[in-house]
Amino acid sequence: MPDPGNAAPSAAAGLPAPGARSAPVIDRYVLIAGHVLFTVLLVIGAVRAVAGGPLTTTGPVAPLVLAVVTGGWYGAGAARIAGDATGRRSQAWLAGLLILWLALVAVSGEFIWLAFLLAMLVWHLAPARVAVPVDMGVALVAVVGFAWHQGEVQAGAVIGPAVGIASAVVMTEIYHRLRAQSEERRRLLEELVHTQAALADRERSAGRLAERERLAREIHDTVGQSLSSVILLLRAALADSAMTDTAVTATPDTPDTPDTPDAHTDGAERAHQAHRIQLQTALDSTLAALGETRRLVRGLDPESIEKHGLRTALEALAEENRAMGVRTTFTEHGAPHPLPRRTEVALLRAAQEAVTNARKHADAGSVTITLTHQEDETSVDVVDDGRGFDAHAPRQRRSDGSGYGLAAMRTRIGECSGTVVVESGEGRGTAVRATVPTIAAPGAQEG
Repeated sequence: MPDPGNAAPSAAAGLPAPGARSAPVIDRYVLIAGHVLFTVLLVIGAVRAVAGGPLTTTGPVAPLVLAVVTGGWYGAGAARIAGDATGRRSQAWLAGLLILWLALVAVSGEFIWLAFLLAMLVWHLAPARVAVPVDMGVALVAVVGFAWHQGEVQAGAVIGPAVGIASAVVMTEIYHRLRAQSEERRRLLEELVHTQAALADRERSAGRLAERERLAREIHDTVGQSLSSVILLLRAALADSAMTDTAVTATPDTPDTPDTPDAHTDGAERAHQAHRIQLQTALDSTLAALGETRRLVRGLDPESIEKHGLRTALEALAEENRAMGVRTTFTEHGAPHPLPRRTEVALLRAAQEAVTNARKHADAGSVTITLTHQEDETSVDVVDDGRGFDAHAPRQRRSDGSGYGLAAMRTRIGECSGTVVVESGEGRGTAVRATVPTIAAPGAQEG
């Protein structure tokens, strides 16, 4: 059977009402079964008509020619009208098929059995207001055809076609309604799955936004405010130092004051200059920390990475550590490879944590930062000559809330599909190596 539709959709949300049936959808196997049934009935009728059956009133030529024409019309229409969205071609095809069937019934009663399949086709392709009278006409033609070819009216020849065609119509309507229910359930299930996925995505997005807002508030109200206070204090200390310099410079020499030895004066000046350098470095570091905090609140990457890249950021880290009084060197080996921004930030944070630990906890006198580019990976090594620690001992949380540095470092590098290796021992210094693949995993791509 073909698969077009030409009836207007039902306005109701439930099952289609008679007279306003939506375009039916035919299962592939039902479609094939309909084609096979039509072909079998047509061939049987043609064979019996050509063989001179009792219901044939003409010679064998007319039934055979009409059967061939009908089969060709059915095959051509079934193959071509399935894509007719308007239903006009399907209606024309159905009308031609009914006319050919009338001609077949006129030459031989052996083709009356096609009435059952034609009734199903009419109910399938035509709206109910058209299908009801047409199917009644098909039943009438079947009854009259039997009576005409047999020469008498029999009760079985009247009841049989009528009951058969009515059964065919009922089965077709039941199939349509079951199919409509199945399609409706499938559509509702798809909508439900889509809605659930959309809701889950919105909940995840809302959770991320809420967590980001919470972190932003916490950072702003704690770290940001503290850094702002430190900046004010450092600026005041620098101002006091400048006033002291002015006062010392403006103090005149008096006869009662003996000359100060040059060595003592030079030493005091050097100490004072070192004090100013330390204060300036502290101010610069605090300003940078406040800037990074504000960038974190806005969800931005570190400014040194964003503007200059990983190498320059590591060089700046080494320079800052030297200003803190620790001998620090930076070296780079190999040809650089482009890395996702997230991976560069992870390597920089790992180096910052290792350098801070060396200065703050290991009492290191020198630190070496090495950036190494290889074909398949990039690594940052931080080596110090501090007092070291037992790298295999379990790490305990400190009472001041610190002690999460290495764990956070491993987590951040692990998110970039990398690894962190720590080698240390009591009195032997510490070496930290953070390695990430040059071709980052999908989770490490810059978002």
